[in-house]
Amino acid sequence: MNKKFNDNLLKALETSQEAVKVCKQAMIDANDESCRAMYSAIQKDCEKHIQMLKGEIEST
Repeated sequence: MNKKFNDNLLKALETSQEAVKVCKQAMIDANDESCRAMYSAIQKDCEKHIQMLKGEIEST
């Protein structure tokens, strides 16, 4: 794979990891269960992307 592709994978990984942090804090700050549930779902989705990206990085 070329360097640009790898750089993009790393940027996507960093951004997804930051999104998980934001969701965790948002769940703490949320006023009700529906908000917590929404942030929890977003966090799980980001964690799936992180695993996918790590797998792609390991295979390159």
